[in-house]
Amino acid sequence: MKDLYSYIFTKAYFLCINIFKEKEFPQYFAIITVTLIGVTNLYIILSLIDFIMLPDMFIPYDEYFKYFSLASVLTSLAYFNYKERYKTILSYNSGLSSVKVKRLKAISIIYVLFIFIGFFTLGALLRSAI
Repeated sequence: MKDLYSYIFTKAYFLCINIFKEKEFPQYFAIITVTLIGVTNLYIILSLIDFIMLPDMFIPYDEYFKYFSLASVLTSLAYFNYKERYKTILSYNSGLSSVKVKRLKAISIIYVLFIFIGFFTLGALLRSAI
């Protein structure tokens, strides 16, 4: 899982540099992207567990989700910018073998699609239940 998140971080970092032409603060974009993927994953899992256990009394976590998301983004920004820890992630991923990079590429695409589909499936479940 660490390799997957570090690979997604590296791809988001270089996406910001190559596509958006941002050379001053690409680490912020990458940190926010990875943090929001992790928080969204947690939100989907918690909401599905709550919905499966108590479908009649389900209360969405929307109010708490935005504060938790903001706090986790701020914490991640402080952690990765302290002593430039994001550079260790970038240097770690540059040393991976080509077989592992191909495997991580496939897994990261499936993972991000799973989160995207899961988020909208959760929304459809909640709208049908209410």
